[in-house]
Amino acid sequence: MKNRILIYSKSKIDRAGEVLKKPIISKAERDEALEILSNWRAFHAEPLNTFARILKTRVKKRFGDKNTIVAQRLKRTPSILLKLQNHKTMRLSAMQDIGGLRAILESTKDVNSLVHLYRASKSKHKLAVLHDYVAKPKLNGYRSVHLVYQLEQSPSIFIEIQIRSYLQHIWATAVEVFGTLKNSSFKSGHGDKKWLDLFAHLSSVFALKEGTPVLDAHNELTGKQILNRIKNMITELKAIEQLHVYTSVYRITSSETKKNNRSGGYSLVVLDSKENTISFQTFSVGEIDTATSRYMEMEKKFYDDPSMNVVLVNTGDVKKLEVSYPNYFMDTKVLVRYLSEIMINEFKL
Repeated sequence: MKNRILIYSKSKIDRAGEVLKKPIISKAERDEALEILSNWRAFHAEPLNTFARILKTRVKKRFGDKNTIVAQRLKRTPSILLKLQNHKTMRLSAMQDIGGLRAILESTKDVNSLVHLYRASKSKHKLAVLHDYVAKPKLNGYRSVHLVYQLEQSPSIFIEIQIRSYLQHIWATAVEVFGTLKNSSFKSGHGDKKWLDLFAHLSSVFALKEGTPVLDAHNELTGKQILNRIKNMITELKAIEQLHVYTSVYRITSSETKKNNRSGGYSLVVLDSKENTISFQTFSVGEIDTATSRYMEMEKKFYDDPSMNVVLVNTGDVKKLEVSYPNYFMDTKVLVRYLSEIMINEFKL
């Protein structure tokens, strides 16, 4: 329980965030700030588990045995720091997605159904924010619905629920995979403009497939025009070939999975984009303190190494881990299939 008990004030948490934003800090300052951040992040674990149980129950009740996935994760330190740097006035204690849940559903109809269920359900917690990025996609093409709850507790924290369709999930994780490959935050709009344009057009293609709004920049284009544009981009960038070459070299080097832990718990995933390796270690639900401590140790160890990506996730089923987080397994098979279908005119809108 020790890691889940908050031992710092919110003012100390915010100061730690400010320290970690500095371009130059001493190792002692950094390690102290990381300890505070880790404790604040671990404080989200139990409420996140509670929200996850509710989400899984609602998904099961609403959709039965349909192909759905519910996953959860504690936000990575590099992602926390990038968000703080991109939003200068944001305080670490007020960040809304340190504890995050994700529901991946078959269709936008299912997405709307689950969102409606949440909006109609009574809760002691406050629905603080609802972002519908399906009705109005982000400029880069990101589409999903985000529900942010402010918990009725002291000190208060936020839990974010992302509800997305399978196509929306494929797009979002593909952007993260290629961002890792190119060492750029594509999801934040940074990186090669030609690739950013390709993913923006792909988002609109998927939107047309699902009968939802395309990006504002593509409103005046027909579906055929968007498809022709993206085909030219795929050819010019050799996108399919690049994705094949870049991602096929990754290999899983170790998998520490306990026999009694195949249907639940946490997985600590480590992606090494220098050595092209992926490893993961699993922990039972009762080992959350050990898992979060190990998470902090690994993040400290690789703090200055951008080629190392560490994340602690929970899917409820080890077999679903790769489907839930293909970006941490450099898996682009499904994306390559869709791009190939577009090139041979087999992707029907």
